[in-house]
Amino acid sequence: AFVAGRRGIARWPDAHRLGADDVDREQHRFRSGHDVWVVQTYLLLREQLAALGYEVALRAGFRPGAITVAHWDSVNSLFWAARRARVIGVRADRPPLYGCEVVVLQNDLEPDDRAHRFIPLWQQPGLLPRDSARGSRIETLAYFGRVEALPAWLISDAFRQKLASLGVSLRVSERAWHDYRDVDLVLSARVESALMLRFKPATKLYNAWLAAVPALLSDEPAFRALHETDLDYLPIEGPEDVIAAVRMLKQNPRVYSAMVARGTQRGEMFTRQAIGKRWLALIAELAQRQAPPASMASHALAMIRQKIEAKAFRRRHARELLRAQLAGQTILRAQN
Repeated sequence: AFVAGRRGIARWPDAHRLGADDVDREQHRFRSGHDVWVVQTYLLLREQLAALGYEVALRAGFRPGAITVAHWDSVNSLFWAARRARVIGVRADRPPLYGCEVVVLQNDLEPDDRAHRFIPLWQQPGLLPRDSARGSRIETLAYFGRVEALPAWLISDAFRQKLASLGVSLRVSERAWHDYRDVDLVLSARVESALMLRFKPATKLYNAWLAAVPALLSDEPAFRALHETDLDYLPIEGPEDVIAAVRMLKQNPRVYSAMVARGTQRGEMFTRQAIGKRWLALIAELAQRQAPPASMASHALAMIRQKIEAKAFRRRHARELLRAQLAGQTILRAQN
C-alpha cells in the first residue's frame, strides 16, 4: 500500500486511472512530499509490483499487516494505525523518523542497515534534456528551485551584469523545474542550516546529469559525496567562483563536452530504472522478513521519541538558519 493521506488522495482522485507513462504528462502536479515520494512511487511501480503478485493500492490511511510506503507526515500524524502496518517510512526533509520497519533516506551519507536504506528521490517528472544541437555554447545559466533560500548575490544586479559581460543570462526558474532544453549551465546555491543540508538529496546534481547540463554547485554534503572529479560538477562558494567557472568553460569547450559525457555516465545510477530496482529490492526484502510484533507500548515509545526529537531538530534548524541569514552567507558547511 502507498499512503498519501487524505489531502493526497483528494489531490489525486484519478490516480487509479494513471500509470507510469502519465508521470511526465502530469509533471506539474508533483510538488509536495506526498506527491513526489508516495504518489509518484505508486504510479511508477504499480504495474511491476502487480506483476510480482502484490496487491497495490493508493490509500488515505494504513492497512493492518500491509507493506506500506508512507511519508514522514503520515507516519507522524496517523501513528496508531501505522503501528499495525509494516511501514517503509520516507524521512525526506524532516526530523528523525521512528516507529517504522525501514526508514528511507535521501542521501547515502549514512551506511545502509536493516532499519535504514538510501533510495534517491526520483528524477524530476517530465524532465526535458538540453537540446544537443546547442553544442558547447554557453548562453543561459539556470537556477531551478524555490526562491526563499536564494543568497542575495545570486539575484543581484552586479552578478547579472558580470554574467552579461560574458554573454550569459541568468534564469531563475521557480516552477518549470523540468525544462532544460535551452539551459547551458545549472547553478545551485542556497542559504540553509548545516543540520538540514545534512539530510538534503543530491537531486539538483543528478537532474543536471540526466539533462546533459554541467552544474556549478555550492558545498552540500550530498553533492560532495558524489564529487569524484571536477567533471562531475564545479564547486563554487560565491559569485566570483561562478564567473570564473563560466569564463573557463566558455574558453574550453572540450571541458564542457567532457562534463556532459561524464554526467551522462554518472546519471545512469539515478535513472528511473535504477531507482525502481532499489524500491523493488527493499519491498521484496520486507516481504521475506518475519513481521515484527505490533506492540502498542513499543510503538508509543517510538512516537514519543519522534515527537521530542522533532522539536529539538526544528529548534536547532531555526537557530542555524537565522545565523546564516543574518550573516548573509551563501551556505553553511555541514558538519560530517
